[in-house]
Amino acid sequence: MAHAMMAVSPGSMLVTAADLLALATCIGVLGFRIWVVRFKDEWPQPSTAAVVSLWWLVGICLAVLTLSSVGELIRRTTEMSGRPLAEVHVVLPQVLSQTHFGRVWLLRPVALLVLWSGWSTRARLGSPMITAAMLAAACMIAASRSLSGHAADWGDITLPELMDWSHLLAASLWGGSLIGLTLTGFHSLTVAADERRQFVAAMARRWSALAGVALAVVALTGIYNAWLELQHFEALWQTAYGRILLLKLSLVLIIVVLGASNRYLGIPSLQAWAGESAGSAEPSGLLATTLSLLTLEPRRAGKHGPLERFVRRAEVEGVLMIGALLCVAILLGQMPARHQSHMPPSHHTHANNLAR
Repeated sequence: MAHAMMAVSPGSMLVTAADLLALATCIGVLGFRIWVVRFKDEWPQPSTAAVVSLWWLVGICLAVLTLSSVGELIRRTTEMSGRPLAEVHVVLPQVLSQTHFGRVWLLRPVALLVLWSGWSTRARLGSPMITAAMLAAACMIAASRSLSGHAADWGDITLPELMDWSHLLAASLWGGSLIGLTLTGFHSLTVAADERRQFVAAMARRWSALAGVALAVVALTGIYNAWLELQHFEALWQTAYGRILLLKLSLVLIIVVLGASNRYLGIPSLQAWAGESAGSAEPSGLLATTLSLLTLEPRRAGKHGPLERFVRRAEVEGVLMIGALLCVAILLGQMPARHQSHMPPSHHTHANNLAR
């Protein structure tokens, strides 16, 4: 099925952004439920309320994913067939059965069925098996993105696709949990915190550890993916793709500084606040001093307690993470720099995100 060279419309970009944000938030919240607010823990009633809020957020994300999956199918079908929207139904069976994108897209209905089934069951708040199955299904949807995006240019089941998928999963575990907690969970998780300080401190410590592992994977896979898509360092400022990538990296760098501040300043302060011997109310060392200056910690120390400072930094991280994911959505609609260097300027507006 031939397709014309065409630019991505704002509507298409909106569908991609909604799909990506909903997917990342869904993966992040499910991962948070499994590894941070753990099933084996005896958590107090306020935390139960927080889990309920997060679960409703997952439901909203599933609704968005369902709509965006249909929107993505319609968009790609019109692009590949060159037919108007009113005639999409005529070629839709052919797209689903005879194109690479169509076969990959069929992963989504299966995964969404598992997700909706898990979300609607009454045992959802206390069943690790259901939550794990839902997380696996969300990872399948993430795979459908990697198998039909820029990484698929190298063929099926290749290292670029694996690295792209790993990057998306790690970023979603890290960023999605930040977004989810920013939107719904922080205040309900930390309400009446003075009566359960050890639980809150342990939860923050586990969340920081999860974010640290995810960040390491994001950094390694991100370097590989950037090298693959740019191929020349100059492309960072000479191409639209590179400039958007630079903006995304700038946002991520700020998030990393804030996250490191919570890890090396916030966690020790929370441990001391909780009465744990490992904590220190005034973390020391060159790294702690540098992070303290970068985040204006001395000015805030007298105004807010350790928990409030931890939450404030995490909320800023969540907002910036939304911005970083929006940059990713724009990048998905851009032609990678590796193609732009081999094409005349008149073709640089085409987004190389069509199915093969």
